[in-house]
Amino acid sequence: MPPDSQNILSKLNVQRLPSLPHVLVDMLRACQGSQASFQELAQIISKDVAISARVIALANSSFFRTSTSVNSLERALLVLGIDTIKTIVITASVQQFFSGFNSIQHKSLKRFWKHSLKSALLSKSLAILTSYPNPEEAYLSGLLHNIGELVFEANYGDTYTNLRARYETDNARLQAEQDTFSIDHAKLGALLVKSWGLSDFTGDAIEFHHSDSDNILDAHHLTKLVYLASFLSNEACEDNLDSYKTAEQLFELNPSLVREIIAKIDDELVSISASLDISFDDEKNLGEDKHIELARHVRNISLLQTASGELNNASSKSELTRAVQSTLELLFDYPKSLIFWFDSKQQELSSASLENEKDLPITVKLSTQRSIIAQAANKRETTCSFASHKDLSSAPVIDQQLIRQLGMPGMLCIPVKTHDELFCVIATGNNQALTTNIAKLELLELFAHEVSLSCEKTLKHISDSEHSADMTTVRQRAREIAHEVNNPLNIINNYLAALSEKLAHETTVQEELLILREEVQRASHILLRLRDIEHSFEPSESDIDINQEVESLVKLYDSSLFLGKKLQCVLTLDPSLRPLSASRTCVRQILTNLIKNAAEALTVEGIITISTTGKVNVNGKSYCEIAIKDNGPGISQEVLDNLFEPVTSTKGSGHSGLGLSITKNLVKDAKGSISCRTGENGTRFQILLPYSPSSANETI
Repeated sequence: MPPDSQNILSKLNVQRLPSLPHVLVDMLRACQGSQASFQELAQIISKDVAISARVIALANSSFFRTSTSVNSLERALLVLGIDTIKTIVITASVQQFFSGFNSIQHKSLKRFWKHSLKSALLSKSLAILTSYPNPEEAYLSGLLHNIGELVFEANYGDTYTNLRARYETDNARLQAEQDTFSIDHAKLGALLVKSWGLSDFTGDAIEFHHSDSDNILDAHHLTKLVYLASFLSNEACEDNLDSYKTAEQLFELNPSLVREIIAKIDDELVSISASLDISFDDEKNLGEDKHIELARHVRNISLLQTASGELNNASSKSELTRAVQSTLELLFDYPKSLIFWFDSKQQELSSASLENEKDLPITVKLSTQRSIIAQAANKRETTCSFASHKDLSSAPVIDQQLIRQLGMPGMLCIPVKTHDELFCVIATGNNQALTTNIAKLELLELFAHEVSLSCEKTLKHISDSEHSADMTTVRQRAREIAHEVNNPLNIINNYLAALSEKLAHETTVQEELLILREEVQRASHILLRLRDIEHSFEPSESDIDINQEVESLVKLYDSSLFLGKKLQCVLTLDPSLRPLSASRTCVRQILTNLIKNAAEALTVEGIITISTTGKVNVNGKSYCEIAIKDNGPGISQEVLDNLFEPVTSTKGSGHSGLGLSITKNLVKDAKGSISCRTGENGTRFQILLPYSPSSANETI
């Protein structure tokens, strides 16, 4: 990096780069949903330069840095995790809302977004076509190749917008940037991505994307890919002799193939634009409606943060109930509400009366569908009395009573839940049908999600406290029992010692007495251990509980990876499997790669089966077996022939093709083996790791 490069970057704000409001709105919808999946967020983020840049920069920061540079969005998202990604998106949205971009800048931002995304899609398509080993790196480089322009736009506003408008050719504009800002956007972009820890090749691809084609004929493959992608993304160059000549010079691609590639990418871009409601042809609508929607989302974020603070202060169920009711009044002007807590054992919902806490609780059985409270709980959907009953007189008596207590013409019932657990149902008065105020309903459901997070924390705290109190009682009782039983044991032991002296010459009897004394002493030791009943066995840092690792990963993926396709995961875990000594990081990576592969091979409602056993013997050696099976379509022979080699992925967008190669190396380092069986009924991967059934001391 040149000596003055750090000085140049320090003068520019590179943390608050603008995104199209259309993209931010889409991201916020995904982030604020209670069931946002990893794939959904990754897919949206990969379409936006600013958010992608922030994700890559953070993944390569000292806090998250791994042993190797993060050169793809997929790896960056895995490094950061879904919660960090949500924070990035929400922060960017709040910043964007207060950025004050004018309509001319938004028009420029539209043009920039289209060019960058098209370059990214073309870079990846060309990378696959020309056998570049890392198409995801090509996609990222294409997406970021003009990021210097975005930095100038964010820092200099109209000054840069006017500069761009004055110069028609790239060379003239680059020189004007150099004269005005002491650096052009291509060099600035290269400095920026290198400062994030991306490879020099990515930096070079960005720096030289405006060079003459003759000067990069012998350049690195990635440089040529980004150059051609950027060239073909310019509307003026899409269908002229220069574009075909450049494609032929760099990769020997004929004009008909180039036209076919561009047409395919244009279709994909149209599809993406439609999904985000972006119109490039509508000069009148530059995104004003999306700014209004973005403003609503930012307002919701602010309100929910206020609610979250109130809810998180609760330390008991009664405090949480009051916090929910007071927040409903503050945010939604609902002076009265009821919280019906769910009892999973009794399968019922119950709440204390609004008027007098000493009154008997109101109880609603889930087995009945009469009350809309039960309907909301069973369906896990927000339910309104206006939709269930034509008029109040036709409603069940319990609903009529509750609606009168709530003091409104109708009642809204909102279930508070996670993916697999119902906590309670919020019942509040309502004076109109749901369809008349969608924005309010949306905020109510986001509020319910915040309540569910607080329920998880507070109820776990209550459970832990009750468990701690129960354990204190158990420990005290155990000490009393140990003391009481130890007294007669001591008497028996003393009597056996006296009996031994009396029968000193009886050799056979002495042996039997010794056995009796040893057994009494052993019983005494067992009783003494009751005093330390709270100390459970915990494996050392090198001991890995394979079953526990599988269960924790599956629990994680149930709310992310499996959610989008509604996949089912069946576990058949060997309960007798002992801990084995291994690198926990490596084991988790092996499991992650194979479970992820299985999930991606399946369509909606597919099944993944994971089994473990310690009863495997190969050539006289014991192994622990981990088997991961899916009921997908199987692997083609072409892919199977190079299954564990670093090749171009056949799974399309978002895949590097390196997962199984990495998995094989990790298994090999663990002195284990990996194999695959596949067919029309699915694919099964088997991992064998060295294992001692009698102990966990064998080093892997």
